[in-house]
Amino acid sequence: MVDRRDAEAAGGWRMPDGRVLVPGPIGPMYPGSLGLRSIFGVPDEPGEPDDVAEGVRPYYALDAFGAVDRVYSKGVYSVEDELYVTVYRVEDDTLYAHHSWSNLRYAESRHERSVECAGLIRLPPARVPSPESVAAALAELAEREQAEVAARRSRLEAVGASFLSTLPDHTGDGVLHLELTLEEWHPVIRLSDGRVLWRAAATDLTHKELLTLLRAVLAARYGEGPVRVTPSPEIVASEFWDPWN
Repeated sequence: MVDRRDAEAAGGWRMPDGRVLVPGPIGPMYPGSLGLRSIFGVPDEPGEPDDVAEGVRPYYALDAFGAVDRVYSKGVYSVEDELYVTVYRVEDDTLYAHHSWSNLRYAESRHERSVECAGLIRLPPARVPSPESVAAALAELAEREQAEVAARRSRLEAVGASFLSTLPDHTGDGVLHLELTLEEWHPVIRLSDGRVLWRAAATDLTHKELLTLLRAVLAARYGEGPVRVTPSPEIVASEFWDPWN
């Protein structure tokens, strides 16, 4: 009898949009996370084969050129006493996301399952991408991600250098008060007398992230010197202040 996990690991599916979904290797869960049987809603039956206890696997969606278009992989994070876990699993012809939440202090938990992709069609063995081609696609994805990180770092350095170039050598006898605010929807730094000291170029930073970057530049430039930058009520109230929270 062929183990279901072995059959799945060697297979793949055609997605409704034409992409190909392939499974990755089984990996362990985060230490101390919720039990996998609970996450998957599998009853703990004595004597029954346990096909979830070993761990979970990622799934890779490949586009028409064989490049990795999306990775469905486990996600684990915690906030104080709360633990959040998301894992993925193909069941029949559907890729499901299993979401679990637990509060360690109150011993409470909640488990939900949502459909990520329905209508999967099992590929014949001859049409399944080879392990070598999947490995090459993952390596190319890693290179793309590294390039994106390097490009973003360069953009951040350029923003910081632009701001640094406008700063005076000395703050004077008093405290240098700066305000991060908006001028026609664009972030600017104003002096206490209302003059614009610096205008931000286009950036993918949220306004909150921009403030953190500017404060780091000021700390590097003046140390603990008497300089302060605060956000205006207008920029804090804008939709781009902290759009993810």
